Amino acid sequence: MMFKKIVFLFLSLMLMMNVSSTVLGHSDSPTLLEDVNKDGVVNIQDLVLVANALGQMRDHNAQHDPDVNRDGIINILDLVRVSNRFGETVPDEHSSYHAIQEYVFDRSCANSACHAAPTNIAGLNLTYANSYEEIVGEVPENPNAAAAGMKLVDPGNPENSFLLTKLISPIAREHGARMPLGSGVLHDGKIDAIRKWIAAGAPQTGKVEAVGDLGVLRDPEEVFVPPAPPPPGQGYQLHLPPFRIDPGTEREVFYETQIRDENGNLIEDDIFINRYEIFYPTGSHHFILYRLTDAAITEGILDAGVTQGIGVDPNHVFRELDPDDAQALGNLGTHRFFVAGTQSDDFSFQFPEGVALRLPGDTLFDLNSHYINLLGTETLIGETYINIYTLPPEEVKYEAIEIFVSNTEINVPPGRTRVTKMDWYVEDELLLRDAPSDAVMNIIMLTSHMHRHGELFEIKQMSTSELLHRSIIYDDAPITFYNPPLMLDATDGLSFQCTHNNYDLDGPIEFGFTSEDEMCLIVGYYYLSTVADTNEN
Repeated sequence: MMFKKIVFLFLSLMLMMNVSSTVLGHSDSPTLLEDVNKDGVVNIQDLVLVANALGQMRDHNAQHDPDVNRDGIINILDLVRVSNRFGETVPDEHSSYHAIQEYVFDRSCANSACHAAPTNIAGLNLTYANSYEEIVGEVPENPNAAAAGMKLVDPGNPENSFLLTKLISPIAREHGARMPLGSGVLHDGKIDAIRKWIAAGAPQTGKVEAVGDLGVLRDPEEVFVPPAPPPPGQGYQLHLPPFRIDPGTEREVFYETQIRDENGNLIEDDIFINRYEIFYPTGSHHFILYRLTDAAITEGILDAGVTQGIGVDPNHVFRELDPDDAQALGNLGTHRFFVAGTQSDDFSFQFPEGVALRLPGDTLFDLNSHYINLLGTETLIGETYINIYTLPPEEVKYEAIEIFVSNTEINVPPGRTRVTKMDWYVEDELLLRDAPSDAVMNIIMLTSHMHRHGELFEIKQMSTSELLHRSIIYDDAPITFYNPPLMLDATDGLSFQCTHNNYDLDGPIEFGFTSEDEMCLIVGYYYLSTVADTNEN
């Protein structure tokens, strides 16, 4: 009884502390795990769900999940998290419906000439704010479909959903033209995703497990246009040439190359990278640009994994990742170092003014691309271009340094959820860089990386416990930029943790490079300044 009194006293105090400041607020965070009952808002009902489950172990199969911080047990920490976000609401940006909106409606339907204002063909507006209410349970304007009792989307009944009928060939004459009109057919995987979403009841929130990753599906008529290189004197272009990914498979490759000038010669002087752009066609899970070390060459890393028949041009030599021997391609920090990367096509990143990443002009680069064609029915062609823009040495005030910190101590038994934690100390990094005692770390950017069993990634500042970065997305983690930079001294650091859930495998999940293995990885950049520099600015 005394324990319950303490809990409800805590709830009352938390409500009094938070209602006045945040009850009408909205969070721009893509994660709302604190909305335990998934009604779109963090409120007293969520607090009660957590309070009623205090002391219990997490049940992955339960209807609601009050283990907000995903540490395996419901306790006071979960109450604190819910109270701190009390009143917040966010759209479910990672629901299956949101994926259909982003990768089908937004790309193929919701434009001013079709199903968006001012045209709104067939009285239908498929923009994000309108689409769900306009299609779910609504009668189509087509008289034949309406007379047959069809709905635009009939939850639980794909065959009675006119939206699906309009996407499938052949289409009956009385139902009009196949959609999208004049822009080619949709990928079969996208049509199948809509079918499965409707069959699951067309939910507006939450994941439909049968719906695959629409972000890596390339529509049949999509054309990839290679980007122009930087103008002469402003930078260079690197190219990972075209390679094949067979249907029903995924492929991760490495391709070595070097920067060359207009005459085909290696660059002799150091280069200072201030900006880069990465371009690739749909289907890529990630692209990473590494620099290789002398150890990689002397220890034969470039001879590992060489596989014939991958490249469209047989003269291009690709090394393929072997899931059973992933270390054959080398270790981070010994054989390779991170330079740039993205999980989004057409990605651009620029360092602050006067900050640049310094590399030898003759650096041996390793271009790493991972493409997924698990839902495809035809061979996919992958490739990547990266444009590197440089600064003259005299314009560089600070040299950027990459953050690439990985926790490899991952072991999640079947049917269990585990949290992997790690601390990264500024003091150790300063010693590694032989930096002066009053050096300050200026963090410019942070992001994270997990694979498909990753549920939650959080990075906090060690000294304040302030949440710096949060993600529940394994395939497109948000990127957190800091302007002005986040400044940490030698007494500080970053604490990060990953939550992995092994709900569908018979064996344990451990660290590895394939989508069936797991990772817990921080990526970012910083530069070092001194206290004197800070005072001057």
